[in-house]
Amino acid sequence: MAQTTTPRSPKAALRTRPVEAARALRAMLQDKRVETGALFEMIVSVASTLDLNRLLQYVVRLCKELTGCHGTLVYLWDPDGERLVVRAAVDGYEQWVGRFTLAMGEGLTGWTALTRQPGIIKDNPTSDPRFKFVPELDDDRFQSYLTIPMVGPDERLVGVIAMHTEAPQGFGDDDLILMDALSALIGAAVENAQLYERQARQVQVLHSLAEASQAVVQTSSLRHILFRLASTAGTLLGADHCAVLTLDEEGSHLGLETFWAAGPDPSGSPPNAVPADGPWGRLLGATSPVMLTRREHRDTFAAFDPFAPQTRTALVAPMRVSDRVVGTFVCFAAGKKSFGAEDQELLSTVASQAALAVQNARLIEALTERNVVRDLFEALVLGEDGDLGVEARANRLGVDLNRPHVVVVFEVTAHPAEFDGERLWVAVRQDLAGRFPGSLFIHRDHTLTGLLRLADATSLDKLAERLQEAKSDHERAPELLISAGVSRVCSRVEDYPDGFEQARQALLMGRAVRGPGAAVTFDELGAQWHLFSVAQQQVRDVYQERLERLLEHDREKGTRLFRTVEVYLECLGNAKLAAEKLFVHRNTLRQRFEKIRQVAGVDLSDDDRWFDLMMAVRIIRLRELSR
Repeated sequence: MAQTTTPRSPKAALRTRPVEAARALRAMLQDKRVETGALFEMIVSVASTLDLNRLLQYVVRLCKELTGCHGTLVYLWDPDGERLVVRAAVDGYEQWVGRFTLAMGEGLTGWTALTRQPGIIKDNPTSDPRFKFVPELDDDRFQSYLTIPMVGPDERLVGVIAMHTEAPQGFGDDDLILMDALSALIGAAVENAQLYERQARQVQVLHSLAEASQAVVQTSSLRHILFRLASTAGTLLGADHCAVLTLDEEGSHLGLETFWAAGPDPSGSPPNAVPADGPWGRLLGATSPVMLTRREHRDTFAAFDPFAPQTRTALVAPMRVSDRVVGTFVCFAAGKKSFGAEDQELLSTVASQAALAVQNARLIEALTERNVVRDLFEALVLGEDGDLGVEARANRLGVDLNRPHVVVVFEVTAHPAEFDGERLWVAVRQDLAGRFPGSLFIHRDHTLTGLLRLADATSLDKLAERLQEAKSDHERAPELLISAGVSRVCSRVEDYPDGFEQARQALLMGRAVRGPGAAVTFDELGAQWHLFSVAQQQVRDVYQERLERLLEHDREKGTRLFRTVEVYLECLGNAKLAAEKLFVHRNTLRQRFEKIRQVAGVDLSDDDRWFDLMMAVRIIRLRELSR
């Protein structure tokens, strides 16, 4: 609040010159040596400690001895919560330390904080408009009140000392003058102790974060790293519990990675996972730490109850790596603790470390799994059993090679400039794993290779359609197209070398014949597979050589002689039908025949050569499409 920096009264300035002050002190020493010694001892005691709790307890005792009051509460201003919080009290009021608070301007204490002026009620407090009855503090038996502001040298509001006493004793003007005179000394001492406390905490925070960072670097166990970070955060923030939850790859559940408790946990074992929707989903969408109270967020705390049912306050920090959410970090407090800006900044730092630890662990796990899967696939391609045995290695990955599988190869054949292959293939893998449980995949750059586990009732004829449907959810035609090739069914280890080659050939030929984005099984290729194999060879027969001359002539002259041969042969020599398909007159068709004979030495009237020419045309087309 703006009122926290309101200037003090003119007494804050130096009103007595040093020479005059020295003369007055000498006179006091001569006349009242005992009283002066006690005063100096009190001043030394106030300024001799930087321990805030010890200092505040001394202030409480000092106020009681100097005024003879029955009760003293020392409130300190909390700038984060914008409240006056009880930090020290006389015997009988200790239960309110850290728990009872007042707003700026609330009651006589709040009025003193707001105006920076001492407040006094000599009797009949209920008649004073500044007075507020507080049943919890048993105020009805007190008749006189005195409140003194504590303001530091920098004019910052430090807090308020509130004193009260029972009839017939009441506060008088002497008490007011005495305590008001001491308030500047006490305020400066408390501010110094707070500054020291903050600096000491910062040193502790830096030391703890350094130790936690070292643990992150040196420890390979993710759970150990996260528990160390949770205990560090919980200790520094004064929390009762801390939980670290990570988001699964599907983004549907948050799994509990570690749970830390400051003391024995009476709530029992928290659940292993919770749905990542509702209140948890909203918290995952946060970009910075969020402080929640049970009074204001009952639905959210209902989601927290399985972890910490008695908590009243929670500080939640999202765990993010760049723009990706990997989990959430939650600190719980059972009392009326208010997590301030420093606490939120600290938890944000710890949550970032936790997010990096989770990301690194997942990358290492994925890399390890990828290497193991790659080694298995290489062994299957080469037909090598290895020392462990290929079936045993597959079993370790959850794959039973004695059950029917097909090899499937996906390839991005058209993609945008900013292509994120990792994200695409992870999404495709998740989709296929849901449709074909027990399958195994590995991806690299623009390709994804998998062993697709088939159910006993799965029809290979419909498999290409299912794959076409699965991959279409991840395509964005025409800038992102995925082609797929599927092998024959593999039921034995010996089938897999051929299976990988069949899937590759189906991918290449399907893309060549049907264009990008097709899903083709090897069995669909039929006799074209043999032609495709011939098309990949460098050797040319005489018919291929002659027809390739026609293609070259077409490119140079802009003619359509090769297409004329292709259509005429498809029409089985029916010149009328061929002319209609080519959209030319029959005389034009005859003229093209003569030109074909001149350029390539091909006589289309010789029907004995039609088969050879048809094979040559198909091979050339396959060769052209596969380039």
